[in-house]
Amino acid sequence: MREVFLIMILFFLIGCDGQSKTNDKNNPKKTRIFNIENFEKNKGKGKITDHPDMYDYETKDFHVVTQYGTTFTSKGHEKEYMENIDQKFSPLKYNYIYDQSGSLKHETMNFNNSIVYVREYDKNGKLIKDTNFDKSFKHTFEQIREIVLKEKKVDIYDTRQAVALRHDTPDAAPKKYYQIHVLKSELVEGEWYSQPNYSFLIDDETGKILNK
Repeated sequence: MREVFLIMILFFLIGCDGQSKTNDKNNPKKTRIFNIENFEKNKGKGKITDHPDMYDYETKDFHVVTQYGTTFTSKGHEKEYMENIDQKFSPLKYNYIYDQSGSLKHETMNFNNSIVYVREYDKNGKLIKDTNFDKSFKHTFEQIREIVLKEKKVDIYDTRQAVALRHDTPDAAPKKYYQIHVLKSELVEGEWYSQPNYSFLIDDETGKILNK
Protein backbone atom coordinates (compact mmCIF):
# COMPACT_ATOMS: atom_id res chain seq x y z
CA MET A 1 0.00 0.00 0.00
CA ARG A 2 1.05 3.60 -0.43
CA GLU A 3 -0.19 6.89 0.97
CA VAL A 4 -1.53 9.46 -1.42
CA PHE A 5 -1.68 13.00 -0.01
CA LEU A 6 -3.25 15.97 -1.69
CA ILE A 7 -1.13 18.37 0.31
CA MET A 8 2.55 18.65 -0.48
CA ILE A 9 4.54 17.89 2.63
CA LEU A 10 8.16 16.87 2.35
CA PHE A 11 9.10 13.78 4.36
CA PHE A 12 12.74 12.86 4.88
CA LEU A 13 14.77 10.13 6.25
CA ILE A 14 15.13 7.09 8.66
CA GLY A 15 16.81 3.35 10.76
CA CYS A 16 16.61 -0.15 12.00
CA ASP A 17 17.76 -3.76 11.79
CA GLY A 18 21.49 -3.20 11.98
CA GLN A 19 24.33 -4.31 14.18
CA SER A 20 25.46 -1.91 16.88
CA LYS A 21 28.35 -1.39 19.23
CA THR A 22 28.75 0.62 22.40
CA ASN A 23 31.22 3.46 22.67
CA ASP A 24 33.57 4.02 25.64
CA LYS A 25 32.54 5.13 29.14
CA ASN A 26 32.55 8.79 28.14
CA ASN A 27 30.18 8.13 25.25
CA PRO A 28 27.37 5.77 26.29
CA LYS A 29 25.40 6.16 23.06
CA LYS A 30 25.32 3.21 20.67
CA THR A 31 26.59 3.55 17.13
CA ARG A 32 25.50 1.46 14.19
CA ILE A 33 27.63 -0.63 11.85
CA PHE A 34 26.73 -0.94 8.18
CA ASN A 35 26.78 -4.53 6.94
CA ILE A 36 28.74 -4.00 3.71
CA GLU A 37 28.90 -7.69 2.81
CA ASN A 38 25.13 -8.09 3.05
CA PHE A 39 24.56 -4.90 1.04
CA GLU A 40 26.92 -5.93 -1.77
CA LYS A 41 25.28 -9.35 -1.93
CA ASN A 42 21.74 -7.99 -2.13
CA LYS A 43 21.97 -4.65 -3.96
CA GLY A 44 19.75 -4.53 -7.01
CA LYS A 45 17.38 -7.05 -5.43
CA GLY A 46 15.12 -4.74 -3.45
CA LYS A 47 11.37 -5.06 -3.11
CA ILE A 48 10.70 -1.43 -4.05
CA THR A 49 13.56 -0.69 -6.43
CA ASP A 50 15.94 -2.81 -8.49
CA HIS A 51 18.50 -0.02 -8.88
CA PRO A 52 21.93 -1.70 -9.10
CA ASP A 53 23.39 0.42 -6.27
CA MET A 54 20.44 0.18 -3.89
CA TYR A 55 18.86 -2.39 -1.62
CA ASP A 56 15.60 -2.07 0.31
CA TYR A 57 13.66 -4.38 2.57
CA GLU A 58 11.00 -4.39 5.29
CA THR A 59 11.72 -5.43 8.86
CA LYS A 60 9.47 -7.51 11.11
CA ASP A 61 8.16 -4.34 12.77
CA PHE A 62 7.24 -2.87 9.36
CA HIS A 63 10.13 -0.41 9.01
CA VAL A 64 11.21 0.15 5.42
CA VAL A 65 15.01 0.25 5.10
CA THR A 66 16.65 1.69 1.98
CA GLN A 67 20.42 1.37 1.58
CA TYR A 68 22.72 2.65 -1.11
CA GLY A 69 26.36 3.28 -1.80
CA THR A 70 28.09 6.23 -3.42
CA THR A 71 31.62 7.27 -4.34
CA PHE A 72 30.79 10.95 -4.80
CA THR A 73 30.86 13.00 -1.62
CA SER A 74 31.49 16.59 -0.60
CA LYS A 75 35.17 15.64 -0.30
CA GLY A 76 35.38 14.16 -3.76
CA HIS A 77 35.73 10.44 -4.54
CA GLU A 78 35.25 8.67 -1.25
CA LYS A 79 33.16 5.56 -0.71
CA GLU A 80 30.18 6.07 1.58
CA TYR A 81 27.09 4.08 2.44
CA MET A 82 23.74 5.59 3.30
CA GLU A 83 20.71 4.13 5.03
CA ASN A 84 17.24 5.66 5.23
CA ILE A 85 14.58 4.17 7.48
CA ASP A 86 10.95 5.00 8.04
CA GLN A 87 7.79 3.23 9.08
CA LYS A 88 4.50 3.29 7.23
CA PHE A 89 2.20 6.02 8.57
CA SER A 90 4.87 7.26 11.00
CA PRO A 91 6.32 10.81 10.87
CA LEU A 92 9.67 9.64 12.25
CA LYS A 93 12.41 9.43 9.65
CA TYR A 94 16.03 8.36 10.21
CA ASN A 95 19.09 8.81 8.03
CA TYR A 96 22.53 7.29 8.55
CA ILE A 97 25.79 7.87 6.69
CA TYR A 98 28.67 5.37 7.03
CA ASP A 99 32.29 5.53 5.88
CA GLN A 100 33.97 3.03 3.55
CA SER A 101 34.56 0.59 6.41
CA GLY A 102 30.91 0.70 7.52
CA SER A 103 31.44 2.88 10.59
CA LEU A 104 28.77 5.44 11.39
CA LYS A 105 29.72 9.05 10.55
CA HIS A 106 26.46 10.96 10.72
CA GLU A 107 22.85 10.40 11.76
CA THR A 108 19.75 12.51 11.58
CA MET A 109 16.24 12.12 12.90
CA ASN A 110 13.33 14.07 11.45
CA PHE A 111 9.71 14.43 12.42
CA ASN A 112 8.16 14.92 8.98
CA ASN A 113 10.42 17.67 7.60
CA SER A 114 11.40 19.13 10.99
CA ILE A 115 14.87 18.12 12.19
CA VAL A 116 14.89 16.68 15.72
CA TYR A 117 18.60 15.91 16.10
CA VAL A 118 21.87 15.61 14.17
CA ARG A 119 24.80 13.55 15.48
CA GLU A 120 28.33 13.23 14.15
CA TYR A 121 30.97 10.60 14.98
CA ASP A 122 34.72 10.31 14.52
CA LYS A 123 36.50 7.36 12.89
CA ASN A 124 36.53 5.48 16.19
CA GLY A 125 32.77 5.73 16.60
CA LYS A 126 32.97 8.37 19.32
CA LEU A 127 30.20 10.94 19.36
CA ILE A 128 31.83 14.30 18.67
CA LYS A 129 28.82 16.51 18.02
CA ASP A 130 25.20 16.21 19.12
CA THR A 131 22.79 18.92 18.01
CA ASN A 132 19.35 18.58 19.60
CA PHE A 133 16.85 20.95 17.98
CA ASP A 134 14.27 20.16 20.67
CA LYS A 135 16.29 22.37 23.01
CA SER A 136 15.32 25.42 20.93
CA PHE A 137 11.64 24.85 21.74
CA LYS A 138 9.68 24.73 24.98
CA HIS A 139 7.57 21.85 23.72
CA THR A 140 8.68 18.65 22.03
CA PHE A 141 6.67 16.73 19.45
CA GLU A 142 5.76 14.23 22.17
CA GLN A 143 4.25 17.02 24.27
CA ILE A 144 2.45 18.48 21.26
CA ARG A 145 1.05 15.02 20.58
CA GLU A 146 -0.54 14.96 24.03
CA ILE A 147 -2.05 18.42 23.53
CA VAL A 148 -3.57 17.51 20.16
CA LEU A 149 -4.88 14.19 21.43
CA LYS A 150 -6.57 15.93 24.35
CA GLU A 151 -7.99 18.88 22.42
CA LYS A 152 -8.71 17.38 19.00
CA LYS A 153 -8.65 13.60 19.48
CA VAL A 154 -6.11 13.43 16.64
CA ASP A 155 -2.78 11.59 16.76
CA ILE A 156 0.06 13.46 15.03
CA TYR A 157 2.15 10.27 15.18
CA ASP A 158 -0.17 8.75 12.55
CA THR A 159 0.28 10.47 9.17
CA ARG A 160 -3.15 9.27 8.09
CA GLN A 161 -4.60 11.55 10.76
CA ALA A 162 -2.36 14.61 10.67
CA VAL A 163 0.92 16.16 9.57
CA ALA A 164 2.72 18.22 12.23
CA LEU A 165 5.47 20.74 11.48
CA ARG A 166 7.28 23.21 13.68
CA HIS A 167 8.62 26.61 12.81
CA ASP A 168 11.05 29.14 14.22
CA THR A 169 10.26 32.58 12.77
CA PRO A 170 12.08 35.29 14.78
CA ASP A 171 10.44 38.17 12.89
CA ALA A 172 6.87 36.89 13.23
CA ALA A 173 4.36 36.40 16.00
CA PRO A 174 4.34 33.84 17.42
CA LYS A 175 8.05 33.31 16.91
CA LYS A 176 7.96 29.58 17.51
CA TYR A 177 4.94 27.45 16.80
CA TYR A 178 3.67 24.09 15.64
CA GLN A 179 1.51 23.83 12.54
CA ILE A 180 -0.95 20.94 12.49
CA HIS A 181 -2.64 19.83 9.27
CA VAL A 182 -5.49 17.44 10.10
CA LEU A 183 -6.32 15.00 7.31
CA LYS A 184 -9.37 13.07 6.27
CA SER A 185 -8.25 9.60 5.18
CA GLU A 186 -10.01 6.54 3.91
CA LEU A 187 -8.99 3.11 2.73
CA VAL A 188 -10.04 2.47 -0.86
CA GLU A 189 -9.32 -0.89 -2.46
CA GLY A 190 -6.30 -1.48 -0.24
CA GLU A 191 -4.78 1.99 -0.52
CA TRP A 192 -4.98 4.98 1.83
CA TYR A 193 -6.13 8.26 0.33
CA SER A 194 -5.89 11.48 2.32
CA GLN A 195 -7.01 15.04 1.78
CA PRO A 196 -6.81 18.21 3.89
CA ASN A 197 -9.51 18.61 6.52
CA TYR A 198 -8.47 21.63 8.61
CA SER A 199 -5.36 23.21 10.12
CA PHE A 200 -4.40 25.07 13.28
CA LEU A 201 -1.38 26.44 15.13
CA ILE A 202 -0.02 25.79 18.61
CA ASP A 203 2.06 28.51 20.28
CA ASP A 204 5.27 26.89 21.49
CA GLU A 205 5.62 29.40 24.32
CA THR A 206 2.23 28.67 25.89
CA GLY A 207 1.19 25.33 24.40
CA LYS A 208 -2.16 26.88 23.52
CA ILE A 209 -4.07 26.33 20.29
CA LEU A 210 -4.28 29.68 18.52
CA ASN A 211 -6.92 29.38 15.84
CA LYS A 212 -9.43 26.85 17.05
